[in-house]
Amino acid sequence: MSGSGAWKWDSGGESAPRSAGWEETLGGLRRGSVVRWRALPPSLDSNGRRFVGQLRLLKDRSGLSLVSLQAKTPFSGSSWERYLNGKVLPPEAAVEAMARIAGEDAAPLLELRDAAERTWNRASAADSTAGSDTAQSAPESEVPRIRVVALSVAAGALLLSAVVSVMLVMDAGHPKAGSEQGVTAKVGKYTCTYTRRDDLVFAGNSTAMSHRVMLNSTGPDAAEVQCLLLRHKLSPGDIDGYFGPHTEAQVKRLQRQDHVPADGVVGEQTWALLRHVE
Repeated sequence: MSGSGAWKWDSGGESAPRSAGWEETLGGLRRGSVVRWRALPPSLDSNGRRFVGQLRLLKDRSGLSLVSLQAKTPFSGSSWERYLNGKVLPPEAAVEAMARIAGEDAAPLLELRDAAERTWNRASAADSTAGSDTAQSAPESEVPRIRVVALSVAAGALLLSAVVSVMLVMDAGHPKAGSEQGVTAKVGKYTCTYTRRDDLVFAGNSTAMSHRVMLNSTGPDAAEVQCLLLRHKLSPGDIDGYFGPHTEAQVKRLQRQDHVPADGVVGEQTWALLRHVE
């Protein structure tokens, strides 16, 4: 690993008291090379705080301002402000860009992001619900009750989504050796009907083996990728035939697991991984 050597985990907390000589920035306060970061949202769990803290550490190590980060990456300064203050989970491309700029290996930081992603959306939903217009416009005595009900509904929806995802994975199963027809999982616009041909698995939407499928691709090939990801116990989201950022993230996860270049593009090598009979 390049840079300063071993990773130093940072909680993302404030690093210096505010006093005379501090300069206001989008990320917090600065005096010389010392940054006093703003407090992270209380909804972030330990994984989220560890990830954002490490992202902040690399940003400080780079010595770059948000304007400089905008110039050196495809992401705006305001986007970096949101990423570094824990408001939005940055995409993998932003994480890789920060690691590259800081001269560090991106893999450990991407693993931290994966751990944070599991609860990040749940925390964001809780924040959004707690700050909804309904709660703000209600009488003060009604706000706690409304928030409790809204949070209960949000938690119930998340639990239902998790149960459905587990059931889909269990129902999809592995096609039995020598069988022609697997289990059909009806999800969204497309279905996943698994069949086995020799040592390859097909999901009933496409027989592609080398056709490149990537971000913003649509149609049967994209649906086939989503079904095969589901069979590998990954979570591409709805089987809707749209190769969006979530599907791309799961493709990269599969590629990292099998030690191939994690570019998020499904080509001949990744098709072979997806169709492999485990």
